[in-house]
Amino acid sequence: MSYLAIALISTATLLLELALLRVFAIQQFYHFAFMAISLALLGAGASGSLLSVRGRPFRMAPLAMAFALTTLGAYLIINYVPFDSYSIAWDRRQILYLALYFLAAAAPFVFSGLAIGGELMRAGLAGRSHAVYGVNLLGSAAGSLGSLPALAMLGEVGTVLLATLCGVLAALLAAPPQPARWRVTGRAGALILLAAGLLLLVLRPGFLALRLSPYKTLPILSQAAGAEHLLTDWNATSRVDVIASDTIHVMPGLSLLAPVPVPPQAGLLLDGDDLMPITLLAPEAPEAQQLADYLPLGLPYRLRPGAATLVLEAGTGLDVLLALAAGAKSVTAVEDNALVIDAVRRQFAAQTGNLFERPGVTVVRQSGRVFVRSSESGRYDVVVVSLTDAHRPVTSGAYSLTEDYVYTVEAMRDYLAVLEEDGLLVVTRWLQWPPSEAPRTFGMLAAALRAEGLDPAEHLAAFRTLRTATILASPRPFTAGEVAMVRDFLTTRGYDGVYYPGITPGELNRFNVLQEEAYHDLFVRILDDPQALYRDYRFDIRPPTDDHPFFFHYFKWRQTPEILASLGRTWQPFGGSGYFVLVALLILVTLAAFVLILAPLVLLRRGERQEMASVRPRWRLRVFIYFAALGLAFLFVEVPLAQRFILVLDEPVIALSVVIFSILLFSGLGSLTVQRWSLRRVLPPLVLLALLYPLLLPSFSDFALRLGETARVLAAVAVLAPLGYLMGLPFAAGLRLLEQHSPALVPWAWAINGSFSVISSVLAVVVALTWSLPAVLYLGAAAYALAWLVFAARPATTPALPV
Repeated sequence: MSYLAIALISTATLLLELALLRVFAIQQFYHFAFMAISLALLGAGASGSLLSVRGRPFRMAPLAMAFALTTLGAYLIINYVPFDSYSIAWDRRQILYLALYFLAAAAPFVFSGLAIGGELMRAGLAGRSHAVYGVNLLGSAAGSLGSLPALAMLGEVGTVLLATLCGVLAALLAAPPQPARWRVTGRAGALILLAAGLLLLVLRPGFLALRLSPYKTLPILSQAAGAEHLLTDWNATSRVDVIASDTIHVMPGLSLLAPVPVPPQAGLLLDGDDLMPITLLAPEAPEAQQLADYLPLGLPYRLRPGAATLVLEAGTGLDVLLALAAGAKSVTAVEDNALVIDAVRRQFAAQTGNLFERPGVTVVRQSGRVFVRSSESGRYDVVVVSLTDAHRPVTSGAYSLTEDYVYTVEAMRDYLAVLEEDGLLVVTRWLQWPPSEAPRTFGMLAAALRAEGLDPAEHLAAFRTLRTATILASPRPFTAGEVAMVRDFLTTRGYDGVYYPGITPGELNRFNVLQEEAYHDLFVRILDDPQALYRDYRFDIRPPTDDHPFFFHYFKWRQTPEILASLGRTWQPFGGSGYFVLVALLILVTLAAFVLILAPLVLLRRGERQEMASVRPRWRLRVFIYFAALGLAFLFVEVPLAQRFILVLDEPVIALSVVIFSILLFSGLGSLTVQRWSLRRVLPPLVLLALLYPLLLPSFSDFALRLGETARVLAAVAVLAPLGYLMGLPFAAGLRLLEQHSPALVPWAWAINGSFSVISSVLAVVVALTWSLPAVLYLGAAAYALAWLVFAARPATTPALPV
């Protein structure tokens, strides 16, 4: 047995999993990115079932080679199968394409699962399965941590190739001296594949280039007449493309009375979507000053002339340009994506009047939440939360699975805290129909003001265009003079008031006329009785919080008939809500999991079936419940922690990598030291910690947000270490018990654990969207408690156990 080979195949598996996460996010949409984890776990469950049916392990070297070959093959299939999520509701071929898409992506994980599961079976005969499991976890931790530099240096395709090479190296290390057939043929094939993989990694031939969905903005914009693709760059968390085209006109909220047209713009796209304009205009240009006065952002600078301004989520700097053109004395621009900052600085410095380098402008590469908590944040007259994401119809659910800590009640309180006493917080969102984003934003700001002990009715003002709604919040009440300035600005610019102190019915729906003016009524109800409105409204527009950071999730079950009726009739991926995609996936993976668990009991050969039948039914039931509970619990803890740590670690990919690395590293150490523990002593402290973490994480976040980037990562690893160590003990301890009493059940336990992990990976997101992240952690504690009750609460040496 080669522990190094086990570690390498585990490393390759995590590299592939995180690379596919990015491939799916860029090529398709967020729904697909989420499925990468489910596919990996489904492969592990399938491998356990196959091992149970076969009754003996496969040789590891051929499995590692199969992993390498199917990794490369899976990427090519994903890249070239003409799957179209927009037409799946009416084109039956797309169902076949989707099945091929995901079967191909799952295949490598089946082979890596067979390799690890087979080594667990072998090690079980020598009482060393906990060591194999521990090395597997440590190798997986290395793959998780290594994914960040790999994605940054090699990109998504390069990381897939790196996973392929790791699989080949694992095959070479695992190759025994006998039989001669492998020594000659197998090793020669492995060396050829290794050389081919290195060559592909260096040359990057065109056929490996990632193909994007034709419905993403980048391929659509690239087809415009005269479009020029100026830049493609990437790091561990995103891909940036810059397109020059005369067809780009992005100026959200521009008044219809504006005396100047939209100036020339280039377009910057993140992951092939989310177009952000790079406006080719210097702040001192007369056109810039006129634009600033005919955009919603012109109002705060009339109310606070010469303002010291903080722009959060600055993106490509449109609001920085407008602030300077409107007379702001200084601008601090906070943007967490270095690629975006570099594109503006390097590619367009001259055309933008050195926007990010000019005196009075400070650019900070950080998330807004981290910056406003830092000692360097300072105080501001105006704080702007920029509208940098594209308009998405609320009915599509396109972003409903996305965590966003920019738009939570706690975030708004943080932004209010850095304002001067008479400062203004300005938030602009897209106008949706039926109303969703605007009332949620208004309610979020109202909740933040209430939490500060203020009456939001006196501290809020809101107005709209045909496409946007802008909300202003102030730590002090708006004065009569300021309300008069608001009225004058809205009238002369053709904007419609929605709410401000003293607004009258005659000031509503005058210029940008809607068939039904619902916004004013909604905003008033939010001020008067928000809970009743949130309960009765057709969409879920409750203010998001750090424990429920899903700003773009509006789904309520009462929408189900409407979504089903529109299936196949709306031009959206899967025809409707992203939440429904999750529910459908949950049903599918649950069915698949039970097939994988029951298959060994049906398909075992006679002798093997008799061997399993000799195990007492009550013992088999306890084994099933125990390993099922562990499969549920592990992901019920890991998934919400990865989502919660986005707040501290800035980026979803970084948070996922750091959380997975920390939990797997310390779980591996726990597994390697499991002989020091008994099952009865392992689970109670684990249950207690899982219950305490939701209570402790808000305080930890408050502390960590004040630290530097490296310190935040180290603090995250440190706080996850105790929980991770304890999480590595129950599975290894359960394997040790099976080794002693029922070694035939080891592969079945591997199948059960993997299959229920698939269920929990999807169910965790469903529960988080429906209730909260702490609710998922509490479910994890309950699952660990169930494992303790059905298995570990009874002494391991009782006569009830098989001997």
